[in-house]
Amino acid sequence: MKEEQSEVYERLMAAGIRFVSFRPRSEKEILDFLHKKLSKSHTTAPKVLDQVIIRLRELGYVDDEKFAAWWVDQRTGRKPKGKRVIEQELKQKGIEADIRIDEKTLAVRAIQKKLPVWKILPLLKRKKKISEYLYRRGFDWNVIGRVVDEVLEIE
Repeated sequence: MKEEQSEVYERLMAAGIRFVSFRPRSEKEILDFLHKKLSKSHTTAPKVLDQVIIRLRELGYVDDEKFAAWWVDQRTGRKPKGKRVIEQELKQKGIEADIRIDEKTLAVRAIQKKLPVWKILPLLKRKKKISEYLYRRGFDWNVIGRVVDEVLEIE
């Protein structure tokens, strides 16, 4: 019996390390992945799964705080997203976080490439385009209103 658990432990460790080798993962993502691996092998070994998670945590592969920081950095980088969307994505990954970001700056950055294209549109259509685009990217309506007013005032 011990030998079977040892074999399951080794397979789960290898699968877990391979899974986090592509990008950081939240603990929930890792658990879900390893649960699938266990169910495919028709084995239920909750104690082994706990041991694997503990070992992955010791090795530094499971750290939800680091993962959340990495996720926010990714989502505010090249194609910025709003706080609402980022928090929702983190929640889906098992992390309850109240993130602190400067949404106004991110919103302005998000529309920089689109502004020249929208410049030919009438003012009301331009406002609508900017507002809808930012809303789809997850920005708050208060932020959207301020950004639209600021951007159109500068033009």
